[in-house]
Amino acid sequence: MRKGKSSVLSVAVACSIGFGMTLAGTGVATAQEAAYDYGMDPSMNYNPIDDIKDRPEGLTNLPYFGSKLTSWGSSDASASSGFVTSARPQYTDPRYPDGKDALPKATIDMNPEVLARLERFVGVDGDRIRQINAYSPSMGRTIPLVWVVPEDTSVPRPTVYALGGGDGGQGGQNWVSSTDLDELTSENNLNLILPMLGSYSFFADWVGESEDMGGAQQWETFLTHELPEPLEAAIGGDGQRSILGMSMSGGSVLNFATHNPNFYSSVGSFSGCAETNSWMGRRGIAATAYNGNVVPEQIFGEVDSDYSRYNDPLLNAAKLEEQDNLYIFSGSGIFSEIDVIGDNAPIDEDAFKNRVLVGFEIEAMSNTCTHNLKAATDQMGIENINYDFRPTGTHSWDYWNEALHRFYPLMMQGFGLDGGPIPTYNPNGVTSSESSSELSSDVSLGTVIGSATGSSQSSEVGSSVREVIAGSSGSSQSAGSFYE
Repeated sequence: MRKGKSSVLSVAVACSIGFGMTLAGTGVATAQEAAYDYGMDPSMNYNPIDDIKDRPEGLTNLPYFGSKLTSWGSSDASASSGFVTSARPQYTDPRYPDGKDALPKATIDMNPEVLARLERFVGVDGDRIRQINAYSPSMGRTIPLVWVVPEDTSVPRPTVYALGGGDGGQGGQNWVSSTDLDELTSENNLNLILPMLGSYSFFADWVGESEDMGGAQQWETFLTHELPEPLEAAIGGDGQRSILGMSMSGGSVLNFATHNPNFYSSVGSFSGCAETNSWMGRRGIAATAYNGNVVPEQIFGEVDSDYSRYNDPLLNAAKLEEQDNLYIFSGSGIFSEIDVIGDNAPIDEDAFKNRVLVGFEIEAMSNTCTHNLKAATDQMGIENINYDFRPTGTHSWDYWNEALHRFYPLMMQGFGLDGGPIPTYNPNGVTSSESSSELSSDVSLGTVIGSATGSSQSSEVGSSVREVIAGSSGSSQSAGSFYE
């Protein structure tokens, strides 16, 4: 169950059990390879991304249209032109046509000095929730990880990787503080790993770098090549793994699935967007990357380039047929009862306006992206993807926690374990006649939305989008679940 209340909306480790100290690949090292670097000041008790003050300027010189784009974030040329883009798939990484097998692995430090912000935001206590440091050769720096330890560590266990949203999971709301994931994994003897320092990175391998964000950004190489083998050896993993992503990382995990199907035995995507090469996809990237003083071209390169198309799950959707136990969730953006009575429903007027207005805009965009993906995979005759459209649902942790419980049996199936019956998913978003998403009789949705919109200006909404993407939302256990 959730651990606290939130007043904002998201737009989204240890040697004591005997697995070793510091591991480099499959060999043992004596110390971390790098001194503390970006984001590794142990006394810092806030997200280092908050130190970024500069932002891309955008196309403010275009009448109305330019200012509207700018209000949503950066508006570089690649994000505001080219409404019709290539439909050609790109299955091979043009940077590594022969794969990454020759690249080095991460170095694992099981006993690092704990970062104050991970104690504050994720509850690192050195016992049940621990910090691990991993040195990434491709990024040339240390990446902290949060490890939620299984209750029984007597035998090797599967590993669940959970990626954060825009703030990289380093804020007040994350998979541990705002969902039941840590309890589900710990009680059912799964390792849970949360990588940190990925704010506004899309957990991608960038074509460029960002001095503001620590330099090189090679997250996919780190997460899928450098990290799993040495980390899982250190924590007692059994070689099975699952990955989850929400909001910003919801599209990232689909990208991983197209690049390396079944590297993860299951994949859960929550309110993401599977487009990086389209105009709409680039707009979403721009609105998020804006907060890190980044434009989309720094991440994925020019629109329609081989590398941009390689990183677009929609273009490469045919590869998703090869991924087992794939779950893709999206709400509609429409406010429901959960936004009022959920465990972490907004508790002040501004936060409530954000959830009703901005939460609608962002989730509606995710919903459109997800329907585009479903249309593509339906046309291809792909039937193994578990789409789950909720007829209501803003862009917030309330709904992601509910969807997590619906994904959980599928995830356990991927591990060959019993997670209970797999739900009947909702591939069409049809409203149930028994849906408790209808508001209680004493709550008027029309009144609520009318009140919120009555005092909101478009510029305020645009500003809110940026602020919302920059953080993570309050969460809720399913308060009156739509699903039967």
